[in-house]
Amino acid sequence: MASAHRPVRVVLIEDSLALRDLLAEMLADAGGVEIVGSADNEPAAIDLLRQLHPDLAIIDLELRGGTGLKVLAALQSMPACADTPRAVVFSNHTHPLVRERCRMLGAQAFFDKSFQLDELLAYVHATADEPGSHPG
Repeated sequence: MASAHRPVRVVLIEDSLALRDLLAEMLADAGGVEIVGSADNEPAAIDLLRQLHPDLAIIDLELRGGTGLKVLAALQSMPACADTPRAVVFSNHTHPLVRERCRMLGAQAFFDKSFQLDELLAYVHATADEPGSHPG
């Protein structure tokens, strides 16, 4: 039961303010999720992830400055520990080679912005319901 655990702490890395706000609202409305930060560029995203140690990072590949691939690479290069966040990609760049590169860089899932918003939300909420998926 999600209410028995602290919320899943999520960082949104997305260059579209409108989409970031929409995601934050939709995730918060269903409960079990706390948006702890957001960034629209690679350097800010990497700094935020290092400072906040969220449970989950939702990463767009095309950012205002830099790329989501470099954010994934930075996450992968962080020392492995219990508070290294899971990463999922939410992007329009869905070519199989791009998806494979994301998986190689540690992304646990890939969602197409064009039609998989509901699947992304379901994934995040399933994460919130997993016992032991985040400390609490």
